[in-house]
Amino acid sequence: MNVLRKYWVVLMLLLCGAVLATAAPAGRAAFLQYLSGTVSIQPRGTGPWAKAAANSSLGPSDNVWTDTASRAELNLGTGLVQLNSQTSLTLVNVDPASVQLRLNQGTLNVHVRHLFGGEIYEVDSRNGSFTVTKSGDYRFDVDPKTDTTTVTVWKGEGTISGERKTMKVKAHQQVRLSGITAAYEEKHTPSPDGFDEWCRARNKRQDSTYPYGYPYPYPPGVVVYGRPGIWIR
Repeated sequence: MNVLRKYWVVLMLLLCGAVLATAAPAGRAAFLQYLSGTVSIQPRGTGPWAKAAANSSLGPSDNVWTDTASRAELNLGTGLVQLNSQTSLTLVNVDPASVQLRLNQGTLNVHVRHLFGGEIYEVDSRNGSFTVTKSGDYRFDVDPKTDTTTVTVWKGEGTISGERKTMKVKAHQQVRLSGITAAYEEKHTPSPDGFDEWCRARNKRQDSTYPYGYPYPYPPGVVVYGRPGIWIR
C-alpha cells in the first residue's frame, strides 16, 4: 500500500508540474494564417520588403502591406486581425498581455474572441487611439488623404483617446476623427460591406473550431503546443 501511495504522489507531482509548465508565461506572436493576392512584410520596420508567406510569424515593429485586390489575416491567439486591400499596418507591440497596432492606411477588422483581465488590444492612427474594453468586432478605416480615422463598433465597446478628449464608443456606433487634434463626429453604424461580410464568415467559422467547448479558450501566456498565436518562450 505504501508503494502504491508513493506512485500516486509521484504521478500527482508530475501532473502538477505539467500544468504549471502549461500556464507559464510565453511570448505571443502574430501568425499570418491567410493571405490572398500580394501581401508584403517589412521585418522590424526597416530594410527591404519581402513577399509574405502563409504560416509565417510576425512580431513587434513588423510592417504589413496588402496590395490592390489583396487581403490578409493574422491570428493573435485571443483575436483575429484582418486587412483589406491597400492596407498598411504596423505591429507596434505584441506580447503576452497586449496587442498594439498602428493603422497607417486602409481598412482593418479586429475580432477579439475574449478579453482577459489585464489584456489590452489597442489600435492607433495619426488621429488618435482606440482601446478595446470588451470582446467584439471592430472596424478601422484610415484615409491619409483626408487625414481621417473612422472607428466602427459592430459589437463590443471601447475608448477613443485623442488630443481633445476621451470618449466611450459602444456597439452600433461609429466615430470619425479628423486632423491631429482629433475632431469627433459620431454616427450610427453603416450597413456592412463585402469586406465586413467576409470577416464575419471567417470569424464564425474559426470560433466554432475551438476544442472542448471553449468559445475563448486560451488566456495570454498559456503555452499550447501547435496553436497559432501563442508561442513558447
